[in-house]
Amino acid sequence: MSSQAQNMNILYRDLFAHSPKTVTMDLSPDVGFGYISQVVTKRGAVFSDWHMKYNSDMVVHGPCSEEFIQIIFCMNEGVSWNIADAHSTISIAKGESYVYRGHGKTESLCYQKDRDYKFKNVKIPVTYFTELLHAYFEDSEIVACEQKLLAEMSKVRITPYMEHIFAELKDFSQFRGGLGYLFLESKIYELMAVYLSEVFELNILDGNRIQISQTDRDSLMEAKKIIDAQLAYAPSCEELAKLVNLSTSKLAKGFSTMFGTSIHAYIIEQRLEKAAGMLLESNLNVSQIAASVGYGKSSNFTAAFKKKYGVLPRYYKDENTLK
Repeated sequence: MSSQAQNMNILYRDLFAHSPKTVTMDLSPDVGFGYISQVVTKRGAVFSDWHMKYNSDMVVHGPCSEEFIQIIFCMNEGVSWNIADAHSTISIAKGESYVYRGHGKTESLCYQKDRDYKFKNVKIPVTYFTELLHAYFEDSEIVACEQKLLAEMSKVRITPYMEHIFAELKDFSQFRGGLGYLFLESKIYELMAVYLSEVFELNILDGNRIQISQTDRDSLMEAKKIIDAQLAYAPSCEELAKLVNLSTSKLAKGFSTMFGTSIHAYIIEQRLEKAAGMLLESNLNVSQIAASVGYGKSSNFTAAFKKKYGVLPRYYKDENTLK
């Protein structure tokens, strides 16, 4: 073997040895079905995927480290948990997420038998998160963001864009060495950007920047929540206006001002984001996915999808999967 070939073999061996790796723990069959898998980035962020179905009610206790910010995404059955020495119960339902700083106390959670639990979890080291804030945000934004994420708990709806990122995250395994870590880190960054945009819109928008009353902002946020929760069957603008107690014109103008897009454009964007994630993760055909995100005609879905992503939906998975 030539020295060049030997050097290449050493390079490939090192690339495989130093690539990010998913560590998976399967549940014991006598306990139930499922697994917990996680991967850690170079900066110490942890992305976990949980899928569990227990044979009997299961009470789980565990510490919540103060060194991390936790973001928990509930993808299926909801749960409630208690914090030691606290006098309140925290609940999360399907389609919701919670973000909060670890408190250093023990959390107790009860999983009910035969329920299909699916969660995504991102843990960001507080030091890493603080560095990101100071690198990208203005002082006033940093203060507001630290207040919401380091001192409080914020609940945010899971958006189709977030689901799309989850579907793409697993592709880090197609890269070797530092490239794998770079791809993984980029997806964590993307998820944080999308997530923080939701937190900002929900709670800490500066009223001096957007000239909309607090009451109307609350109504507009409620309208967005309704759309996100009923994406395939989103109400008309007139119906939505009645649900949030705004006039149709005030709703349309306020939504565009607050979110930078019209209601119609927002619905289309979110439907296509959700469809893109489903194309990557599910085995449904194009017609089934089109129907599930609210398109009565597959042809309309195909045209809109190609316009956004530049490829027909039936080819999207192949185009976005490395061989």
